[in-house]
Amino acid sequence: MKNYLLIILCLLSTKVFAQDRAALIGKVVDDKTNMPLEYVGIILTHKSDSAKKIGVVTNKAGEFSFNNIVDGNYLIRISAMGYFAISKSVTVLSKGVDLGTIKLKEDAIALKDVSVAGKYATATIKKDTVEFNADAYKTQPNAAVEDLLKKLPGVTIDKDGSIMVQGQKVTRLTVDGKDFFGTDPKTATKNLPADVIAKVQLIDSKTLEAKATGIDDGQREKVLNLTIKEDKKNGWFGNANLFGGTTARYNSYLSANHFTKKMQFAILGMSNNVSNASFQYEDLSSFTGGNLGNIFAPPGGGGFSINVNNGRTTIGGSGVFDNSAMGEVTTHSGGVNFSNSWGAKDKLTLSSSYFTYFSEGLGTRFSNVQDINEDDVLRTNEISNRNSDNQAHRFNFKVEYHPDSLTDLLFRSNAILNYTTNINSRDFNTTMDLAGKTNDGKQFLDQRNSTPAFFGELSATRRLKKGSVIIGLNGNQNTFNSNWLNQSIINNYRAGGVDITDLNQQAAQENRSRSTSVAINYIRPIIDKKLNGNIAYIRNDGKVNAQQSTLSYNPLNNTYDTVVPDLSNLLDNRTWTQTARIGLIYNRTQWTYNLGFGFQETGLDASAFNSFGANINNIERKYYNILPRFSLNFRSATNQTLQVNYNANVNLPSVNDLQPVQNNTNPLYRREGNPDLDARKSHRLSVNFNTFSPDNNKYWNGYFLINYSLDDVGNSIVYRDGIQFVQPVNVDGNYYINTGTNFGQPTKIKGLRTGYGINLFISHGTSFINNEKNVTNRYNFGPNANLSYDIDDKINAGFYISVQYSRVNNSQPGAIDNKYFNFSNSASLSYEFIKNTRISGELQHNGTAGRADGFNNNVFLLNAGFEQYFMDRRITLALKGFDILNQNTNIDRTINGSRIEDIRFNTITRYFYLSLNYKISKAGSSKERSNPRSTVN
Repeated sequence: MKNYLLIILCLLSTKVFAQDRAALIGKVVDDKTNMPLEYVGIILTHKSDSAKKIGVVTNKAGEFSFNNIVDGNYLIRISAMGYFAISKSVTVLSKGVDLGTIKLKEDAIALKDVSVAGKYATATIKKDTVEFNADAYKTQPNAAVEDLLKKLPGVTIDKDGSIMVQGQKVTRLTVDGKDFFGTDPKTATKNLPADVIAKVQLIDSKTLEAKATGIDDGQREKVLNLTIKEDKKNGWFGNANLFGGTTARYNSYLSANHFTKKMQFAILGMSNNVSNASFQYEDLSSFTGGNLGNIFAPPGGGGFSINVNNGRTTIGGSGVFDNSAMGEVTTHSGGVNFSNSWGAKDKLTLSSSYFTYFSEGLGTRFSNVQDINEDDVLRTNEISNRNSDNQAHRFNFKVEYHPDSLTDLLFRSNAILNYTTNINSRDFNTTMDLAGKTNDGKQFLDQRNSTPAFFGELSATRRLKKGSVIIGLNGNQNTFNSNWLNQSIINNYRAGGVDITDLNQQAAQENRSRSTSVAINYIRPIIDKKLNGNIAYIRNDGKVNAQQSTLSYNPLNNTYDTVVPDLSNLLDNRTWTQTARIGLIYNRTQWTYNLGFGFQETGLDASAFNSFGANINNIERKYYNILPRFSLNFRSATNQTLQVNYNANVNLPSVNDLQPVQNNTNPLYRREGNPDLDARKSHRLSVNFNTFSPDNNKYWNGYFLINYSLDDVGNSIVYRDGIQFVQPVNVDGNYYINTGTNFGQPTKIKGLRTGYGINLFISHGTSFINNEKNVTNRYNFGPNANLSYDIDDKINAGFYISVQYSRVNNSQPGAIDNKYFNFSNSASLSYEFIKNTRISGELQHNGTAGRADGFNNNVFLLNAGFEQYFMDRRITLALKGFDILNQNTNIDRTINGSRIEDIRFNTITRYFYLSLNYKISKAGSSKERSNPRSTVN
């Protein structure tokens, strides 16, 4: 710290030596990796007058220079955090001195937690990284990383486990700078134990796309990196847990991790019947090395979602955790993850994993739906029972090879095999507010799906004398096979009479998609490394073959042999996009400007054929667009940041939106694609401001985002006999706005922190109801506050209060403006009143007002118990109760255009259980540092 203060004082000093004559230059690199070191402090002291000091820091290339130095003898000191300092004598003559390349050796001792007068330095800031010392934030024994994160200033974790830092969602998590089962952070935070973490680093990192193409588009993603304590390396750590409870409830899981300098090995296993559809988030993160995306993201890097309920994680779109099970679920799953590196400087790195998942669910679903219908409101009530089975297998493989210091090669592949069965029976009825009862009926649906998917990627980076060239190739193939039996009876009430529709059909659907892409990018400095330019070419080609065949039951021969034309056809769809990009990046001390343009051609060639093979539709289109992008990034010396980003993009419609065939698996909601859809054009502007003080842990941030679309995809809805016939159509002017601010600080009371926030979400969407335009405006607004109180390891308490007000307005004359409140409050207390004996409890309050009858709730969920620790807290015996007040419910609301749906599922209610937890902690030691190539910046 003294060195850093001295550097700052020297930089601010206006003193210069008496005469201007010579220059002193040099370069600083890491001794092991030869990678340049930025922000290394260099102090030059005149031997004849020690009061004369000049300080500089190294740039991105590790270079430094002192200009206009008076001839004489000097002492130069070179120091950086985590490295041994170097001091040496230098004689400066009029012709100047080049010190050449100076190598700093790592100081393993300095990398460990530093204690000063019994207190830990809580946080430090280095360029784009805020680093927290984990030991400065006390957590309970057996606590997970998520519990640690909740104590960090500016960090919030919502009920589904999503992590927000200064208003931005954390999108990736790494452990010691390496991927760990993928990019999503929830796996690590819910499964890794908090006491193995040395540092928590919050990094403003370039997006993965920008790294892959070499084009810095100005976008940044929040990356969370966890560093493992040195004494936990070369050993095993994790948890093994088993519990049994009343009402025949059981749960067991295993999370075991073995890290060394070059190798990571993880095992996960879980089996339960308490509706824990997946692992604790920490376990999945530990298993993946903190990077869920590389393991669980869809092939080709498509989007996926993470949902956490009562501490358990479900990953949608992963192909592994895509689980349609609801209600009471029994789950068995597990996997292994392995990575290792060989050679000097980790020349070759290999990682691979396998994951499997089985689940069985028995669920009951109640729903109430409000649909706007011109001057009336259609209300649908439904009760359904579902038996569901899911089986999935996921394989991943990745190789990185660095044949020399200028070349990087990467190959990555994965495969998913997923099988699901859903047997669903439903009873339903629909009523118009003005016209009265419309229909009622029953349905039986037996659907079997299989979705094999494969992906491969190869990329090469070559650093030249001036600039770098990056080439990337990838391809994927996805297949969706589905077969279903659909039997339903619908009674339609008309003018005092009843029309009966009896449906008995079998259907088969197969969608095959293939895509390939190639990207070539060249980037190089133009002027003094402050102005950089890049040019790139990107080509994407896709081909989709989608076909559906639907047959009606023939009672004469007891078979399904009659083709249903409206529900059968074939679509061949070919798309391509080629983009030429050009951009400039200008870097100043505190400001970075990035301006670029993309010149894009997008093409679509599709043909549709009916069930007899006749061509019924052809589409050939080309779109030409100029896509600008701009970003501004500011970071002051006082830890204030400002980020402004703008970009435009074009997206082609999906094959499901294009295919002109009906889907009638829901008898009240029949959807048909529209082959005439245009590509969607979007404009996105975001602003993020943040200030953080590591001295007192105060933070304040604000954020603003607006997305505006032309030719967006909306729905055209036609009502007939209480049934919705839906088709996607292009609409202009859709937009949404998301803005808010957060503030937090410690109080004068030891261990007490407070935080406050407020957010606003606005959306404007267009649909058509019976060919009449309907505009839906949504507003969500609400404040939140939190308070935490921690006294060492003895007492931990927390309170969280959140109120959300929502309002939905539709322009249709008969629309009912809908407004409602959501309340989410919680209080927790953990107290070790006797050594090795702790009581704990958590009370959650979830309330709503303004929903449909039977779907408002005011639930208090109380979980509490006590724990007894043995063998230096490696063994925990606990007696606990879940939902002690027996009020647990599972109610949700979804809003989509002109539709509002309230849903209630059956769920697990009160039970008590006895659990035994064993903390795996067979640690070794290592003073080696991880490969600098595996960093996330």
